[in-house]
Parts: sequence; C-alpha cells; structure tokens
Amino acid sequence: MKKLIYVAACILTLGFTACSSDEDSFDCNAADLVLADTLLKYLENSTTATCSAYKTAIENNLNNSCSLDADVIKGLRSELNVLGDCTFAGRVCLICTNSEVDEEVCRGENGNAFIGERDLEIPFERYVELSTCI
Repeated sequence: MKKLIYVAACILTLGFTACSSDEDSFDCNAADLVLADTLLKYLENSTTATCSAYKTAIENNLNNSCSLDADVIKGLRSELNVLGDCTFAGRVCLICTNSEVDEEVCRGENGNAFIGERDLEIPFERYVELSTCI
C-alpha cells in the first residue's frame, strides 16, 4: 500500500516536469492525473474493472515515457507485475487445489504466491493458472 502511494506521489511530482510541451505529443500531465485517479479508485474498490483501468493508466504512462525517474519507472513496472491480468483483482487469497490438496494461497506484497508465511517464489497469477482456485 505504501509503495502504491509513493508511486502515485512520485508520478504527480515528477510527471509534470518530465513531459514535452509540444501540442501534438501525448499529454503526460493528463496521463499522470488519470493514473493517480485510477490508483485511488482501485484502492477504494479493488474490482476487475478498477484494476484494468489502473493497469491501462500505468501502461499509457510507461509507453509514452511520461517519467524520467528510474525509481518511478521501476515501481510502475513492478506494479504491473503485481496486477497481472486483473482476473483476481481485490482478492489477495484464494483456496487452491493442487495435487488434490486444498490450501489457502495468498498474494504477497512482492506479487508472489504465499502459503502461510512461506514464499513459493512463483508469481501469484502463475500459481493460480497452474492450480484450480476459487
């Protein structure tokens, strides 16, 4: 959560100075505002729709080089990895059946799947793909 807020603050702070003022170019100032807005909506109500909107806003920001700060770019790319395909947006734990054993698998802050405190060192979305989860 702190990382998301940090990324949003950096985007708003650095985004205004990193963009070109050419009228024909992509409007990074508007993109930064959309990114901040979609982040807040996603944090308030983590659904597939808000996740997809937030993910699209991140991709627009990255694809149009709206930030020159390496830490912000790294944070945004990391956030994309955590969001995955937004299939399970807002759900951080699922019951998954793997080898006929039901276990609660949770998405950690690093985006990996966890069983209890054990990091499986597999991205959560990938683990869900390989298992039967509800």
